[in-house]
Amino acid sequence: MSGFDPQAFRTIAAECPGFQARATARAITRYHNACFRPLGLTAEQFSLMVGIGAAEGATLVELALSAGVDTTTLSRNIQNLEKRGWVCAEGGRGRAGKRLSLTGPGHHLLAEAIPVWRRAQAELSRRLGDNDLQWVRRALAALAKAAEPISPGLLEDAE
Repeated sequence: MSGFDPQAFRTIAAECPGFQARATARAITRYHNACFRPLGLTAEQFSLMVGIGAAEGATLVELALSAGVDTTTLSRNIQNLEKRGWVCAEGGRGRAGKRLSLTGPGHHLLAEAIPVWRRAQAELSRRLGDNDLQWVRRALAALAKAAEPISPGLLEDAE
């Protein structure tokens, strides 16, 4: 592989916020998966159900936009939640137009899961420190905003 310096790869891995964000997201997901495991719930399922509960009656497309995820992937995940009886998708035209809501069992599961999530958050706060955890949340939000799509020519003009 001529033209590539192996040190460049190590530098990118250490300095790239995208690389670090994905590694951090995977670690946080593993942490929450372990916390939710006794409930038969994953971190992703919890997040989706909280999103549906917060925007009761939203369509799949609206939820995908607010969560910043692909509608095809979200549709597959919603189908899984429906099969488990936690979410209901009805009305609308086509899969993407259906309105999403939590079922009775879905509400019951979240009633059990939210205290688990609160304990998990408290433990993260204890491990990292409340001020640092709050700073991380603000920094991640600022980074997400700074990384919003830009016009394709903007990066070329900077070179």
